[in-house]
Amino acid sequence: MQPVRVAAMFVAALVTAGTLTGCTGGSKSSAAPAPTQSVYTPPPCPTPATGKPPNWPKFLPADLPKPANATIQPNGVSTTSDGVHIVKFTTPTSLRDSVLFIVRSYPKAGYALGRGDAESTEADAPFVHGEVRGVTRISLLEQCKTLWLTATVKVGSQFGNTPVIPPHTPSASPSPLPFG
Repeated sequence: MQPVRVAAMFVAALVTAGTLTGCTGGSKSSAAPAPTQSVYTPPPCPTPATGKPPNWPKFLPADLPKPANATIQPNGVSTTSDGVHIVKFTTPTSLRDSVLFIVRSYPKAGYALGRGDAESTEADAPFVHGEVRGVTRISLLEQCKTLWLTATVKVGSQFGNTPVIPPHTPSASPSPLPFG
């Protein structure tokens, strides 16, 4: 009878161990493994050699900050019939770095930023400076290349006292970014 007693004790030990560990002998696991999350961080854009600055159009305010290494697009300078001046250019920078350039440099130069809009591939930043109203739109072309469109208009008698873009008033938002 000794082998039966040893076998009974072995079975009792297995049942006890299964109860304590939650293992019932089934093939399903009661705890799923925790999902792993990885966040993709693109490599930084290379710093291009500083080239000759473009010949910016005269209508673009001289004190409006302009990014380094900009290249004005062919046929990228125009004026609409109602006096809106437009310049299109590219920069060898990421969308994020381009947005940061605007957020950091426009206010330092006296340009008040209005509430803009941002999406994964573009951002808009309306601005006001004295009689100049405008907007800069940045679109992602490649990881390290952005297309900029800056439109400005000088508010004068043809517009009365109504600004094209209302002046920026600080919001209650804790974010310093003017984008969405």
